[in-house]
Amino acid sequence: MSQDKKPPIDLVELFKKENVDLKTIINNRNSRKRIDGGIDKYQGEWGNVQKKHLLNRILIGYAKHHLDDIDGLDLDQTIDFIFGQEDELSIPVNDYFLDWPEERYEELNRNLGESEYKVEPVAPGEPWVESAFPGNSGPWSQFQSLRSYCVKNQLRQKTSIHWKLAFFIHNLLPTPFDSGASAKAAWQYLQFIFKAPYQNYKQTIIDLSKDPNMCWYLNLQFSQQDNPDENFAREIQELFTVGKGPNSKFTESDVKAFSKIFVGWQSDFLSHERPGRIKTRFIPWNHDSSDKQLSSFYGSKLIPGREGQDGEKEFDELMDVIFENEEVSYFISRRLYQFFVYPEIDDNAEEKIIKPMAKKFRDSNFSLIEPLKMLLKSEHFFDSSNYNSMIKSPLEFMNGVSKTFGLHKIDFYNNLINSDNKNSYPLTEKLSNPLTRDFYFYEKLSYFHEASGCKFGDPPSVSGWPPYYQAPVYDLFWINSQTLSQRAKFGNDFRWDLFISKDNENNSFVKYRVDYCSIIEKMNNPENIDSVIDQFLDQLFSVKIDQTQKEDLREIILGSINSSYYTELFNRYKSDPSIQNKNEINERFKPFTTHLLMMSEIHVF
Repeated sequence: MSQDKKPPIDLVELFKKENVDLKTIINNRNSRKRIDGGIDKYQGEWGNVQKKHLLNRILIGYAKHHLDDIDGLDLDQTIDFIFGQEDELSIPVNDYFLDWPEERYEELNRNLGESEYKVEPVAPGEPWVESAFPGNSGPWSQFQSLRSYCVKNQLRQKTSIHWKLAFFIHNLLPTPFDSGASAKAAWQYLQFIFKAPYQNYKQTIIDLSKDPNMCWYLNLQFSQQDNPDENFAREIQELFTVGKGPNSKFTESDVKAFSKIFVGWQSDFLSHERPGRIKTRFIPWNHDSSDKQLSSFYGSKLIPGREGQDGEKEFDELMDVIFENEEVSYFISRRLYQFFVYPEIDDNAEEKIIKPMAKKFRDSNFSLIEPLKMLLKSEHFFDSSNYNSMIKSPLEFMNGVSKTFGLHKIDFYNNLINSDNKNSYPLTEKLSNPLTRDFYFYEKLSYFHEASGCKFGDPPSVSGWPPYYQAPVYDLFWINSQTLSQRAKFGNDFRWDLFISKDNENNSFVKYRVDYCSIIEKMNNPENIDSVIDQFLDQLFSVKIDQTQKEDLREIILGSINSSYYTELFNRYKSDPSIQNKNEINERFKPFTTHLLMMSEIHVF
């Protein structure tokens, strides 16, 4: 168990404390304009409004450089592009060594006593994901490092749906990185959810059932022949395949039969402790070899019990039975729709969208990609009622802002400062050493995600995050007094520079300073304050705001000066980019950014 482990924020409980009138929420959902459009391909206008709607829904954080990447592409070409630009997972390395010097390994190994294997010290910059973890005793900083790794790679994602699909799988088939196994089990789970979108869903469920992290999380690891654990047997049906829809009629007897088929499958304890990947194996002596009778929902199928190694075949037969049931296709199609389009599915969407998606899922050998492509090309998806109809998760909100202001760039450290009120100091080793700076920098952003209710790698339950499944509130769960204050704190930090860490030695603070001048000078008409405001709004918002709000923003930047002075100021900076001229512009845009990030319109997409 990692020592930084804290329970995730309970979004449902926090929402209840707001005493919100659920009847009003239901009435608002019911009053939403009916969308008559179906799965037929969208033939309407294809401009920046439509492109931003698509990009907002398929990225973990929209930024203008993604829009630039699809410039000149039509809808078909754009869909091909976003599905063809697969991201890659590099091997995580030891970037946490400042927290875990070699003597910490010696301490762990002393605690292991006479164990045959010892925790392997990992040199700085070397991969840790296949090192030995006797007694699950690996450094807990590896969990933190893996979360920072995810934030960094999401911020640096291509203009690709790959990371958003991995997030979809993570929410649909969730296990926390710290499931009770080890950090290398968490790495294998990350690899699993990253590969899953591009293979058929049947194979994904097979892989899930044998994933070491899942084996520990839902107790397959400890299921016994004389007392089969029913957790995974229940959730594979209710949450992962056939679901809880009106026609999903699996029974308690099915749960018991499934549990008997799964008993005997577990991750190999020795492979946890030895160097190398963790393996999952079938243990014949711990398997229930009796016949398993399934209910009429599964065609009254009888799966005969097998002795010895032949018991493995029961698992394969069960997978075939599950995917012969058409409810899988409806369940997956609904979850895709709720994640990418809108949480509520009315009768029209069920008939015109879910049914054809389900058919495509079955006809394409259980592909997630093919029905999703249909959905994202559809006239239904591009109906204007779907624009700005959902609240951004903390990932989409904060990652989009972070990308816009350059926190995703490889040379981000050029904009880090270390100072107290009077003096400046060299950056701490944590943030100057190329091996460690990504870890500590992106760990801070991971903290903002966590405090706002959605830390990647730490779903609150086996159901995932409530905004994606729990009626009638759904995405409104993202917003409550606590999470909204954290979003506001993230925005307010831009007024004073984004806080990253404390330098205790110098009693100073390491912060990220946005270089507004470099952003503005890349804009069209950067010397025109109204044009600059419009372009910031266009980069950060997908909602149009009124003229009064724009004038308020203008006043925040200009104060008592007029627009012609801003033009003079910018031209002065262009001809003489001195620190003084640069700072005068930057200081005017800090409170402007904070105000933007606290406006309600920025939270919808």
